[in-house]
Amino acid sequence: MMLLNRLNLFFVGMCLATTLATAQITEHSQTNIPPSYLPLEEIYSQVFKYKAKYPELVHIEEIGISTTRKLPIYAVKISDNAADSEDEPKILFMGIHHAREPIGANICMALVNELCSKYNKSERINNWVNSLEVWFVPVVNPEGYSFIFEKNLSFPWWRKNLRDNDGDGKFDPLIDGVDLNRNYDFNWAEGGEGISGSWFFRGTKPFSENETRAIQKLAIRENFVIGISYHSYGESILFPWGNYNRAPDIDLIVNIASRMALQIERESGFGSYSILPLNARAGQSSVWMYGALGILDYIVEVGTEYFPAEKKISSIVNQNIQGAYYLFDRIFSSGINGHAFDLYSKKPVVADILVRGYTASYVRPRRSDSRFGTFQKLLLPGKYAIEIVAEGYYPQLFEDIEVREGESVYLRVALVRKDGYTN
Repeated sequence: MMLLNRLNLFFVGMCLATTLATAQITEHSQTNIPPSYLPLEEIYSQVFKYKAKYPELVHIEEIGISTTRKLPIYAVKISDNAADSEDEPKILFMGIHHAREPIGANICMALVNELCSKYNKSERINNWVNSLEVWFVPVVNPEGYSFIFEKNLSFPWWRKNLRDNDGDGKFDPLIDGVDLNRNYDFNWAEGGEGISGSWFFRGTKPFSENETRAIQKLAIRENFVIGISYHSYGESILFPWGNYNRAPDIDLIVNIASRMALQIERESGFGSYSILPLNARAGQSSVWMYGALGILDYIVEVGTEYFPAEKKISSIVNQNIQGAYYLFDRIFSSGINGHAFDLYSKKPVVADILVRGYTASYVRPRRSDSRFGTFQKLLLPGKYAIEIVAEGYYPQLFEDIEVREGESVYLRVALVRKDGYTN
């Protein structure tokens, strides 16, 4: 806890420094976008080229449209039978919540290329693609990102979407836009800022924006195990959380963050990324993912500037691929997985997966999904009591479940209805 307290103090200091810096923004001298940052239409064109080249591995889905300009928001799934919904663990990577932080899309697209181009050439890649559903949303904020290109990096270096806050039909950077990463529904009212002109404006209500609702629906439907949202900058991995009631999985969360950070070398070549706690009162994506769905989601602050220079991009992307590789491996490592189903009908049952001693009223537990009854929860090595609870069913308790390093324990959960009838 002393470590977390020190991290939290450091985090608060960073937030204050960022707020002051933002308040003093003046026109930036750089007015040319490095060529490795592609315009929105070129990113989307690349996505569909991967689909055409690797039709069995790539599935594309329009999960929503942006709030004001109605631009499509695409999710890309990589798996061996991508067109089908398979009974496999799922992982999510996102980029560009904030318009001026484009390198997240580069990392997402580089990972798509890695998984597709090296399939059937690398045993490690084959295992991931054959055993996982890997989802990408390279551009969460397409209209804000498009605005950055229209301005060609001249002032303002835009952060938000283009929500018409005053309803006058015109875009005014002093009034309009919502910070998408303050619009998620976990302690929403306490985070961001309530003034529309603020660069941290949280919106008029949680999930007020099309963009965040698209992510909400995708995350609920797919029941991701783990994920990353890429931002810039800071060379750090931010985890949920450091200034709220204790996260019941905090030891696991910090362990994963620490090990992932060790895989990512700093630009200087000296040392690896640091880890810092997120503000649980800010309505951010990773905080909501964990608090509302039990997803172990991280914000990775990439590089040392919003738009890393052209000569730095390849190295930064390659380093962050190594961090993603760690998560691919970790998803198969220590924890529990299984299926919850009705004993008589054999139909899947949506159930809460409760680990005794690791639950809290303010955090939603992991759940089995409705399509397959599948569940997965990562854990540190140790002995656990696991209780499976579903509405209308007698709970089932598994005691003294031993989780070993590198192994996931399978639980077959046949639930009996309280009224004696099948579902």
